[in-house]
Amino acid sequence: MNMGRKFWFCIGMVLGASQLLRADNPPVNDRILQQELKQQQIRTTTQRVGDQLESIIAEFDRNGIAGEDVKVLRAIRGVLGKLTEKDMDKVIGFLQQARAASDPSTSTKNTSDAYASQKGIITQLKQLVLEYQRQQALYEISIRLKELAARQSANMWLGVWLANSTEGKVPSAFDEGQKSNLKIQEIDQENIKDEVVIVLKRLEKVRQEITDGPTAERPKQALQQAQEGGLHPAMDTSVNELKTGKLLSAAGSEKKVRDQLREIARLLTLSQDTAEALRQAIQDLDRAIDEQKQTMAKTRAIENKEDSTKTETKQAEVVDGTDLIRKDIESLAPVAAEHLKNAEDRMQEARNVLRAPEEVKKKREKAPPKQEDALVNMAQARRALEEQLAKAEQELTKQETALASLKELQEEVRELIKKEETLRDDSAKASKNDLPAKAPGQGELKDKAQDLQQRAAARAQDASQSIAEAATQMQKSQNDLAKAQNNAPAQQASIDALQRADQQLNEQIAKLEEAEKQLAGLEKLKEKLENVIKEEQKVNLSTAKEAAKPEAKPSPDLASKQESLGKETGDLQKDAATNQVAKAAEHLGEAKSHMEQAKGELDKPAPKAAQPKQTEALADLYAAKKEIDNKIDDLKDKLGLPQDASQSLADAAAAIEQAQKDVNDAMSEMQQDPGALDSLQQQQQQIANSLDQMGKSKPQAPQVGKAQKAADQAAQQLAQSDLPGAINSMKQAQKAMNENASQSQQGQQSQQGSPKEGEGAPSMSDLSKQQAQVQKAAESLMAAQQKAPAQALQKAAKKLEHAAETIGPLAAGSAGELPSSAESALQAAEDALANGSAQAEAGQGPPAQASASAAAQALAQAQAALALAQAGLSSEMAAAGQGQGQGQGQGQGKGQGQGKGRGQGQGQQGEGNGQGTPGPNGNGRQGNWNGAGGADGPRRAASGPGQYTGLPKRDRAAIQQSQAEKYPQEYGALVEQYLKNLSDQTGKDQ
Repeated sequence: MNMGRKFWFCIGMVLGASQLLRADNPPVNDRILQQELKQQQIRTTTQRVGDQLESIIAEFDRNGIAGEDVKVLRAIRGVLGKLTEKDMDKVIGFLQQARAASDPSTSTKNTSDAYASQKGIITQLKQLVLEYQRQQALYEISIRLKELAARQSANMWLGVWLANSTEGKVPSAFDEGQKSNLKIQEIDQENIKDEVVIVLKRLEKVRQEITDGPTAERPKQALQQAQEGGLHPAMDTSVNELKTGKLLSAAGSEKKVRDQLREIARLLTLSQDTAEALRQAIQDLDRAIDEQKQTMAKTRAIENKEDSTKTETKQAEVVDGTDLIRKDIESLAPVAAEHLKNAEDRMQEARNVLRAPEEVKKKREKAPPKQEDALVNMAQARRALEEQLAKAEQELTKQETALASLKELQEEVRELIKKEETLRDDSAKASKNDLPAKAPGQGELKDKAQDLQQRAAARAQDASQSIAEAATQMQKSQNDLAKAQNNAPAQQASIDALQRADQQLNEQIAKLEEAEKQLAGLEKLKEKLENVIKEEQKVNLSTAKEAAKPEAKPSPDLASKQESLGKETGDLQKDAATNQVAKAAEHLGEAKSHMEQAKGELDKPAPKAAQPKQTEALADLYAAKKEIDNKIDDLKDKLGLPQDASQSLADAAAAIEQAQKDVNDAMSEMQQDPGALDSLQQQQQQIANSLDQMGKSKPQAPQVGKAQKAADQAAQQLAQSDLPGAINSMKQAQKAMNENASQSQQGQQSQQGSPKEGEGAPSMSDLSKQQAQVQKAAESLMAAQQKAPAQALQKAAKKLEHAAETIGPLAAGSAGELPSSAESALQAAEDALANGSAQAEAGQGPPAQASASAAAQALAQAQAALALAQAGLSSEMAAAGQGQGQGQGQGQGKGQGQGKGRGQGQGQQGEGNGQGTPGPNGNGRQGNWNGAGGADGPRRAASGPGQYTGLPKRDRAAIQQSQAEKYPQEYGALVEQYLKNLSDQTGKDQ
């Protein structure tokens, strides 16, 4: 059995184990023992799978590989570990207690607890597959874009080589080989363009599918970059320029395409982690160093002009790659960037030698020393990157707000100004012979400026640029001082730049101080809103109880409380507008209006009519809170305040677990057969699926389609715990099947001797019998629900009310911020619990059990969302993947899901050196090859997925090759098939 099948086996058993206590099962103890053994096997298999993932992660760790893809792996491993160590053990414990219990009611309760826990496990796995698919979709598109960027780079350099070889000739003057090369370039460029269009269309589709959560921002930003960065015009231009033989101009356009593809790919695997960006730069630099060594070896081996041309082109490629690395780290590691700039200068000098009309022997002698100097500078840059990485890793443990950081930075800038002024004055007084001794001191001040530049980059980009300018002027001063020359203008320019940085820091500090005040006001507003939400939840519960009574009676206290909450909400609306949260103010205004309408219905009295208005009011309050939370998060990010949600997630998980226990107890009191409804739903869905297949093979039989539609409707109603509606739909399906029976028999007689359709598929007669059995079981289940004793219903009502009280603060947000998918699930659960408690208290067994079932499902979804968040996955896709709305009580129910996401970063547009790199503008045959380099348009990120550092040289090539894969081969078989099977098999009868 391969790894993929192991996952299939594991998940098949998990889903199969969820069907407990079916009517046609063996005796109770035997079937409980059977489920217990199955669950133990599931736990063992899942644990083995987790161990296999652990070994893969350990291999990554040994090779220093990190990044978003590895984070997802760790999260999956964490969820599987929790399932085996806690959740599955709990299921086994419940089953053992059920089997050992002598009292049937105790056994039923333990079995119900086991069933509920199994549902939670399944829901967690469903959400895990959705999150995994979301992450992988973006990662795969990113990998494809990187591959296209690499192809574009290769085609660009082929064009440069061809331009050098043809020496400015027009295409009609090319020899046959050159014409062939040009044609190949045209074809390849057309193919790249077409493939990019296809990938971007797929990215647009993913953007439409991912509507919430942090991940949703990535495809939006990537598509925006494609539009604003000029990708499409550059692709069109490159194709046209190749057709007209403008080779170097085409190469400039191709470079722009290449840079844009790289940038879009980076946005899809966005990481705000500075350490990850530095690790990525170290990996890229290692590759560039290897390429430089190969170029130097080729230079020493050149024999003729053609060799020299090819080597010069190869050296230009290394310049290009090094320049890309330099731009990536300019703000992160300025010292390393300076070393890379020096390396590029030496490479350019080597290119000039290789291009010069000299003897080959002289080129072999003159170029390698310059290439060696470039390698020395690249090695120095690598050491500087490693030092900066060590600092970045130390910063992770340092808790400092943005405001405190900038104030400290400003003090250091002011101190640096004083020192530079002192050096300026001393240098002006010093004799010429004393000036060289001043150079080391100027160098120390320059180093300090570069350190301040890097520290300012994250929070004050303008100030960082000014400090960088100061460092450049200090370098000029240092160089001249070493030559016994005083460069007073450079020293003054550095002071001016530092004073400008001081002013820019002042402005940024003022903005942060204003943000602090706004944050304080919003947190007070949020606290008041949470109290209103909790009080409205209580009013909603009381109204539900009044609505469930046979006769409506006046409730002046309830109407008065609703009126008071409406006035408080109006005050909050004004506060929200004052605090510049316009959308929250709008939602609060709508909530106030709905509360006023509910108050009017309560005055009549008409509590049933008031319920929908209260539900809408709560939805508006939740939406307003979400807007306020988003604004608070933005301000906290701006202020650099820590946002550790681990404790609030743990507290919420404990509260949900308690609520689930209360709901399970309530369902046991109401004599709900554990798993019976799900078992019926799965059987009903199978009948609907079989009818669908039969209808496709026999389109001429309209009654089959009618039966299928009714059977499918019944399955959906069972999923919503609507037994009466499901039974009615089953009757319609049965009627249509019976009407079709005689026609089916005639059709079978007329087709004797012809090939059979759907060999092994159930006949209409078989499906009719199955439908009759499912309908009978559903009627029995409803009858059992209706027989629930009044005392048991009252106990159930208290349990459901207690569950509502437990999760009320979570739904209101007062227990700390939770994933938005968890919040929306909790809000749906709160509504279902309020209705269920009122219905049970009024003696309405079936609707109360339907509401309890809906609440149980919503709680399981919230639990799963929290589990993924605790493991490090966003889980924001839950609302997109599964509807939160539940049918409850009188059919009232409302669900909503919201998400947020942010991603930002800064990058710089650099300039090429001389002939070094193609640029964005130009015309004719030289065209934009001689222009400035860089990708036009805003660059939105400074880092990509983390990779590795310090890998043994003998293993580096193999690991680098694997970087283009989305995961190791064994991991692909493990996780992808596993999760796909889970998604495909959910809902099928085992």
